Amino acid sequence: MSTFVANHPIALSAKSEQHNEALERLFERVGQLSSLPAVAQKILQVAEDDDSTAADLLAVVGKDPTLSIRILRTVNSSFFGIPNEVADLKTAISMLGFVEVRNLALTVYVARLCEDSSEYRTFSRETLWSHMIAVGTIARKIATIYQRVDPEEAYTAGLLHDVGMLLIDQYMHSTFCKAIDLVVEGAETTVAEQRVLTFDHTDLGAYVARKSNFPKRIEVAIQYHHRPSDYEGPERELLNIVAVANYLASQKGFTSLGVHNVAHPSEQIYESLGLRRRQLETLIKELDETLESAQILADI
Repeated sequence: MSTFVANHPIALSAKSEQHNEALERLFERVGQLSSLPAVAQKILQVAEDDDSTAADLLAVVGKDPTLSIRILRTVNSSFFGIPNEVADLKTAISMLGFVEVRNLALTVYVARLCEDSSEYRTFSRETLWSHMIAVGTIARKIATIYQRVDPEEAYTAGLLHDVGMLLIDQYMHSTFCKAIDLVVEGAETTVAEQRVLTFDHTDLGAYVARKSNFPKRIEVAIQYHHRPSDYEGPERELLNIVAVANYLASQKGFTSLGVHNVAHPSEQIYESLGLRRRQLETLIKELDETLESAQILADI
């Protein structure tokens, strides 16, 4: 994955050209500071290459001892329910497959961004991380029910949906705290961020996804997960899944800022995913078990 430098204008509405250019420069600086390590970039490349083999992936993962240990620890956790302990990377990769290893690698590297503590009022970086993992896990569950979106891609989009907020906290913390003050007073998150930053975490997150060469549908899911009804393009299915997952995770107490202020998705969003009332009720009942398993990933 290359450094996060824009290759075309940021899609922000009602902003002057000078303002957009200033934001691009800001986003470029943040992206350069937070780009994934070379090993992670190579893992993504290998996982996306149809000609790659398990040996290719093993060679790359083996270059990062910490990642190797965490993959083995996660494979042997109750999350996967494997009866016999897996003791080597080759077996782990063959059991999990390329996409799952890619997602584990992404999870590990994004988790590293959360290792330094950061707290202010209702917010903590630890709870934001738990929220991101929860949304990814619920998105995977919904995609499995929906059967028209790859569940692992849904996990990726859910995991990364608030990466912009994580970066804002890291590199613009004092200003971010002003946005949190507004949220605690009752403001919607993106409205508060726009007021104090002139952009919000979905703008920065979509920028990261775009420059990181993720599929357009993941960029769209990140950009519009707070306002799915505003998007009128073709990449709607993954977006709707992430929007519903974001709401359900927040409703269950896994919030990004310690405040449940995520708007309820419209009935049309649920219906587009085939989530009728009975299916939705079943999904909500199963969320506790789903979120319990999610916390295993949150601790990797």
